Amino acid sequence: MTLNEYALGQEDVPDNFCRWMEFITTDLGSIAGGASAKHLIYKHKEKPGWYFPSQFVNEQDAWESLRAEFIQAFEYAENGEWDEIDGLDLLARGSVLRLKTLHCYFPKDILPVYSKRHLRHFLRLLGEQDSLGPLQANRHILKVLWDAPGLRHWQTKELERFLYWWNDPRDAHQVVKIAPGKKGKYWNDCLKQGYICVGWDEVGDLNEFESKEGYKEKFIQIYLDDLYIGHRSTAVRKSNELWMLRQLEPGDLVVANQGTSKVLGIGKVKEPGYEWRADRDEFKHTVTVDWDTKYGRTIPAQKYWANVTIKKVSDDLFRTIVSDIDTDPPTPVDPLYHRIAAALERKGQVILYGPPGTGKTYAARRFATWWLMRKAALSGADADSVLGDRDHMKRCEKQLSTTQVARRTWWAVANPTKWSWEQLRREGRVTFSYGRIGKNFSLVQRGDLVIGYQSTPDKKISTLARIAGELSRHDEQEPTIDLEWVASVENGVTYQELLGAPVLKNSEPIRLRCQGTLFALTSSESDHLFSMLIERNPRLSLGDEWAESDIGRLTRVTFHPSYTYEDFIEGYRPSERGSGGLALHLEDGVFKRVCRAAQAHPELTYLILVDEINRGNVAKILGELLTLLEVDKRGLTVSLPQSKETFSIPPNVYLLGTMNTADRSIKLLDTALRRRFAFLELMPDVELLSGVMIGELALDQFLEELNRRIAQSEGREKQIGHAYLLEDGTPVTDVELFASRFREEILPLLQEYCYDEYRTLAKFIGSSLVNAESQALDLDKISDPEELVAALAKEFAEKASVAAVDVSE
Repeated sequence: MTLNEYALGQEDVPDNFCRWMEFITTDLGSIAGGASAKHLIYKHKEKPGWYFPSQFVNEQDAWESLRAEFIQAFEYAENGEWDEIDGLDLLARGSVLRLKTLHCYFPKDILPVYSKRHLRHFLRLLGEQDSLGPLQANRHILKVLWDAPGLRHWQTKELERFLYWWNDPRDAHQVVKIAPGKKGKYWNDCLKQGYICVGWDEVGDLNEFESKEGYKEKFIQIYLDDLYIGHRSTAVRKSNELWMLRQLEPGDLVVANQGTSKVLGIGKVKEPGYEWRADRDEFKHTVTVDWDTKYGRTIPAQKYWANVTIKKVSDDLFRTIVSDIDTDPPTPVDPLYHRIAAALERKGQVILYGPPGTGKTYAARRFATWWLMRKAALSGADADSVLGDRDHMKRCEKQLSTTQVARRTWWAVANPTKWSWEQLRREGRVTFSYGRIGKNFSLVQRGDLVIGYQSTPDKKISTLARIAGELSRHDEQEPTIDLEWVASVENGVTYQELLGAPVLKNSEPIRLRCQGTLFALTSSESDHLFSMLIERNPRLSLGDEWAESDIGRLTRVTFHPSYTYEDFIEGYRPSERGSGGLALHLEDGVFKRVCRAAQAHPELTYLILVDEINRGNVAKILGELLTLLEVDKRGLTVSLPQSKETFSIPPNVYLLGTMNTADRSIKLLDTALRRRFAFLELMPDVELLSGVMIGELALDQFLEELNRRIAQSEGREKQIGHAYLLEDGTPVTDVELFASRFREEILPLLQEYCYDEYRTLAKFIGSSLVNAESQALDLDKISDPEELVAALAKEFAEKASVAAVDVSE
């Protein structure tokens, strides 16, 4: 093969190897998207010459080396020496092309899965380490699949389809709105040809750019002076809009709009995604889309759509667009949720961190509900639907946070002269007579749980039962309750063992030495007792009816400076004595109780959401359990210092924390803690505000420039989040609302950053609002919404007429 037969970019040789690999053979697996540099050598379209690795003198020299490495790779593969291929330096730089080429030559030995992200995704799902290189990962996944029963004789293409059917990494879809020309000029072309198209043609094919920086430089060079009248920030913002086309992946959704209120249709992006169509007269930037026009409709006007061609669509707005349509609408899933899920599966605990107002708690709560629902279902479809319905989300969150039925647990002692627990097992149901500690009998409810204690002859727990009938009186006879047998306990906990359990030694039955008939247990005591029974009797199944009364699959706590190990793990708490005095008793903390519930129900997933995790002393709160958080140490036991119990963290317990970096930098966290958590940063997203004008103030430009000034002075961790300028997930558009947000939330935060140093504050928001000499604010301007916006527009914004100029509207 010659260089001309190999390389892209030659108009006189369109039918080349690289074109076949990327654009024509998508059925063999896609390597579409990204920069052309993945092909290692190609001819520039927009300028003379070739692209090739810098260590070579010319393109022919580079090709001779690349061709030699391809041949060497084929020889290694033929001899089964797959690891040796990674030693070929030049091919390693083009990993996706290398993998697809190897699949074409050796289809039985390489899966048609080439993306590094997708390979890591499948490795994690299969419980394998995700640090392997692309070729090693591909081969390892193939081996794991072939080792599975029933898959040994499947073809690699069949296995690829199975993987993407099982858990498609492309499910993390984004939704964007794109205008197909001013007033929908090219909508009919788009609908007929199956794509969406936009302008800015002079910049050329986006796939030809080796980096976003190089593309942005050319975009600004072309359009800055003529189209955007020298306003660089507008040119940068528009360049980011166009670049989004290259970032769209198959499965992403496109809302085609006309003006500010008309939706023409919704389409799903298909392979190959972005394409430069040189055969079009104009609007040559296209993305291949499968359109559905049943979503065409008029929606409430989105004013900011007038100023943007390409813009992300929020979940709430997408719900508005697809509501009332008599079909199941597609449900977008924020890619962030899949990133959090992957990190949780890998590390067991994740912290979302970033400046204030970046939506950390909002994202954590929505993710928790979505993820736990997906964990409970075989398919993610039902879970995805909650993301599009806020009320449904709240209902599901509440359901996950608490058990459906709150039941109390009682300790019962049978009178051996009347009947035994063995009689209950034989007959299935008995009448339990009124006895000592009568106050408890009136509190019993149908469905409550009963621990059956056998005082004679061996003094141990022998039975689990349920209240089948509440307290009742028959004529003049003694009141009774009905018990229903649930399970026998073969290896019951003895009285002496209970005396040695700190959590139980002050419980009502132990404190009164079982001198009575019916005793009450607190939820902490019953949780602890059930965990002891499960530990002693692994085959004992408690079932859903034995779920703890106040431990749901989602538990929310907030750390603060006074939060302690005793609150989270275990500690002594005061309780009333029978004589009216106080005594200390050991009580399980929230984390320990969740772990006990998870041990009793290993088939369920439990998530603890810790808000403001950095406000507590996390190392002290976790104590010796910090080590057990690591995934490979789950199930190992330690002896707790206060109760002396053996304790472990089950593998089905996960932690998700949020952290405001304006309070404390991630750099200041304990190194041991940082090593055990995965950290995902959420930063201000000005894209959510693009096109939104408050008077002459463009919100995205205001926030972007304000944060630039803050980062320059105070550091990037103290920026202002986009949520300060959102209302119910959409940008604020009312001048009064914006003014109140600025006065009551943004300005106080800026003053705190400045420590009342008004010269710094003037640098942030301008000297027209701050008098640095007199150390004072211009309260007249700040209190008047119109004057405030005008002052900020003069300080931050370009003229509104410039912001509205758009080549592709």
